[in-house]
Amino acid sequence: MDDAGVACEGKGLHLMNVPYSQEHLLARAETMDRHAERWKGNPGYADTLRMDAWALRTAAALFSPEIQDWFEGTRLEAGHQVIRFAAEHDAGKTAFDWFWLVGYLAQKAAASAVDGDVEKAKHHTISTGAALLNWHRHLSGEHHKMRPGIDAAERGLEVST
Repeated sequence: MDDAGVACEGKGLHLMNVPYSQEHLLARAETMDRHAERWKGNPGYADTLRMDAWALRTAAALFSPEIQDWFEGTRLEAGHQVIRFAAEHDAGKTAFDWFWLVGYLAQKAAASAVDGDVEKAKHHTISTGAALLNWHRHLSGEHHKMRPGIDAAERGLEVST
């Protein structure tokens, strides 16, 4: 439930204990846009409202799986993985931890495809690609924010399959 008593079930947001569903975030962004239009006489305040709307749309995109556009979905999923699997207490992971993560995600894609769940299979191909992107970023020194192997339950996250 959010602060207004609205149930927040949709689009996997429960995985990070995010208090709002994608639909709720997008609705709030639309409200911010309407407020910004009403405050166009005060450009500074209107710009702040527009930035808030942009941030809400970005949050909604990060926490909703994209399965049609592989490149866009991989980029968004890589950002989601960095947020969900932060590395603060898991600095000792090796290249083989990355290898096993990629294999695990690819296996989930294969199993979903065999089960006939094409949507889930497409999502898992994207999550596999995102893990590879984060591994590449890690190897290149771009960032070390995401590391594989952090058990979600140990981090206090509700996990559903």
